[in-house]
Amino acid sequence: MRNDAGEFLFDDEDLEGLGGFYRLLSRLWVAEIDQEWLEALTEGSLSDVARDLELPVGEVSADEVERLAVDFCGLMIGPQGHVAPHQSVWSEGQFQGNTVISMQQFLDVVGEEVESSMSDHLGVQLGVMGRIVEELAGSPDDAGKRDDLVELGQAFFVTHVAWIEQFLARAAESNGSDFYGRLIEITAEFLEQERTTWIVEPSN
Repeated sequence: MRNDAGEFLFDDEDLEGLGGFYRLLSRLWVAEIDQEWLEALTEGSLSDVARDLELPVGEVSADEVERLAVDFCGLMIGPQGHVAPHQSVWSEGQFQGNTVISMQQFLDVVGEEVESSMSDHLGVQLGVMGRIVEELAGSPDDAGKRDDLVELGQAFFVTHVAWIEQFLARAAESNGSDFYGRLIEITAEFLEQERTTWIVEPSN
């Protein structure tokens, strides 16, 4: 979403789609797939998206819901061999560190309410980034607000999204699930592209 001169490009439709994709990734990471979401991904409103992304979901059944729940817990909850999905564990070596304070400040700005124990979860952070992008799409005629939202998006991505690449690299090594293996690939590829938009590298 930047031109060759590094200027931010605005296209409401693209931004709305981008915000929606952040929100989708947020939901897929923040909690296990329940019956309702499995139905949406296999035969409902998200089935075309799931096919395009090549997400391997089986038929809607209690067994499939349980399988995905077990895979989710094994990857991110434990009790053993899991990969912590909370930024504070990675940046400070402890759960509920100072990262949570920073996250709460951003949550206040965008008007999101989240339990403190989840505020620095990667799924929540992807959702906040989606909210910022959606706000950006909704302010095409207000140059000042656009500039503020771009700055907010840049600050949030650097502070609370860029680290997710570390999680994904570790998760790819320990994951044994087809579904979450593919979700790791999708998220990593997406964030690599987004990095070029939100992180401005210093010129030499």
